[in-house]
Order: sequence, then C-alpha cells, then structure tokens
Amino acid sequence: MLNIKIGILNLSNPLTRPLDDLIDWLQAEGFQIAVSPYLYDQQASPAQKAAVFNAWMRENVFDFVFDVSGGDLANTTIPYLDVEAYRQAKTVFAGYSDLTCVLNVLCVQKPAVLYQLRNHGRQRELLDWLRKENEDLLVQKGVYGGNIRCLLKLAGTGRFPDLTQKTLLLESFSGSSQRIESDFAQLAMMGVFTKIRALVLGRFTELFQSRDGRVELERIARQYYLGPIRFDDRIGHQYDAFAAVLGES
Repeated sequence: MLNIKIGILNLSNPLTRPLDDLIDWLQAEGFQIAVSPYLYDQQASPAQKAAVFNAWMRENVFDFVFDVSGGDLANTTIPYLDVEAYRQAKTVFAGYSDLTCVLNVLCVQKPAVLYQLRNHGRQRELLDWLRKENEDLLVQKGVYGGNIRCLLKLAGTGRFPDLTQKTLLLESFSGSSQRIESDFAQLAMMGVFTKIRALVLGRFTELFQSRDGRVELERIARQYYLGPIRFDDRIGHQYDAFAAVLGES
C-alpha cells in the first residue's frame, strides 16, 4: 500500500464539531494523518493558522493537505501564506467554500482543489483519488472560482486571478436571488464577464430550494454573461459532492 500522508487544518473558522469519525476512517484505510493544533482553537490568530500551512508545505512530506473549515476568516490568513512554498511542494491542497479566496491565490502558482473533505459521500471516488488510482472525483479541471461570495473577497486586493480566456466556476450555499444577482453585478462591474471564455454554474443551495430557483439562476447569469454557460450540480455543498481542480498545470 502507498505510504500516503494527509494533513488536516483550518485557515478559516475553528471547528465546532469533532472530526474523530473522519480521522478514524482515514486511518483505518491506511493513511497517515496529521492534525493542526489550532483546528478547534477559538483564539488562534491568522498568523498561527497560516504557520501550520507554511510548515507543512516547507516540510514537503504531505501528499495532501485538506482545509476542513469554513465560515468567514480564510482571507485573514492570506497575507501570511507562503505561496512559493506551496508552488514548490509536492502537496495537493484542497478546501471549500470560504477557502475559495485562498485557493484562487494559490492556484495561480500551482493547481489547488475545490473540495470539502468532510463531505465525503463519494467514498470510492475519494479513496481512488487519494491512492492515485484514478481521478473520477475531479469532475471539473482547469477552472477558476468557487464560492461566489468568497471569491469576491479578493476584489481590489491585487490577488484576484486574471480570468482572461479562463473558465469561471461559481456556486453558493446561502443566498436569495437578490443576493446572487448582487454578486453577479459585482463581478460584471469588475469586468470579469468580458474576459472569461465560459461559465460553469454549480449548485446554489438556498436558491435551488425555490421551485423556480434554477430558472432564476439562469436568468441572472444570462443577464450579465452572454457566452457559453454549463450547469454542473455535482459541485456544491452537498455531502456527496464531487471536486474541481482550480488552475492549470
């Protein structure tokens, strides 16, 4: 069996529920697991959380590092991240939702993966990917973006990715049609929709709870973007979600 090492950390909010079952399952499958000391720490600073990421990248012994957090705080760690260490490391970094802002900073240097390890309903596909047997878990490749609200955290920072002739992937957990339209309008005012070559829309969870949610999402999207639009419900906050690779090799 491959000797695969996995790190688990949080660059966003501290966890409020234990991950024991997930860690036990991964260890039972033969993986070596390391856990950040700040995973549940309500007082950990952005610099402290980023230091774990940096140390693991510089050690260059991890095959995968998964951020299992979410919430609001991921962007506070960006100034402290050693992006060059990530570029040089063999490690694949994955995160989801609030981590969108971090992923889009990193993936300019080396691809990163939009995936929440806690939502591991696709266990066979996940295990096959971790063991490097196949990449069936990765249903979108070479895209940018992720959670629309959290991508917009990079606006005006100088770290927003250059999306010229790129494919933009967007999804959202929360957000009424009004909020989603506001986010699309912001991207339009930034000139994003005049640059991209295609748009992929994942699952917009709250919006899709409405009977006409999908129709409303398409109406909003086509109001601001006239190019090719694809829909992929496999990317979202659901427990059996698939993953997307951000950035190009």
